[in-house]
Amino acid sequence: MNVGLIAVVVCEGLLILFGFYLIWSWITQTPFYPSKTKPLNNLAKELKLGSNINFIDIGSGDGRIVIWGAKQGFNADGIEFNPFLTLYSRLIILLKGVKSKATIFNKDFKNHDFSKYDFAYLYIFPEHMDNVSGKLFSEMKSGSVVVTNTFKFKNKTPDKTLGRYYIYYVN
Repeated sequence: MNVGLIAVVVCEGLLILFGFYLIWSWITQTPFYPSKTKPLNNLAKELKLGSNINFIDIGSGDGRIVIWGAKQGFNADGIEFNPFLTLYSRLIILLKGVKSKATIFNKDFKNHDFSKYDFAYLYIFPEHMDNVSGKLFSEMKSGSVVVTNTFKFKNKTPDKTLGRYYIYYVN
């Protein structure tokens, strides 16, 4: 087979997959908008987080925050509803060599148990945030930290604000 033909078939396949990804994101109203990891270093210092904590990124997208957490020494999990992003992030976790400290779950957060987590991070749209807040604050241990990026919970007042991050402590 001709190398040019193989390249065309591969590119067309990738475009078709990307099309499915866009359709899935539109139907489920879960678009991908990545977080930056650099500001999280300052946030971790400010929160005085130890290295051996259980961390979860809700709406983990491409896995960059889960990878950041694993590199901090956290036991880092992510929940991603989009199966295309789940596969991608699992591949990146494998390639970055943090598989022993990082896991991505492909499911809806409503079907996840948050009781083991000390630190939760969310960068999801407001219409989804209030759906998860009751579950987080009822299941997470007292003293756990919930950090939201850009958007606040409607039914909770942040305990602290650091730039674009809203910090809530579970009672």
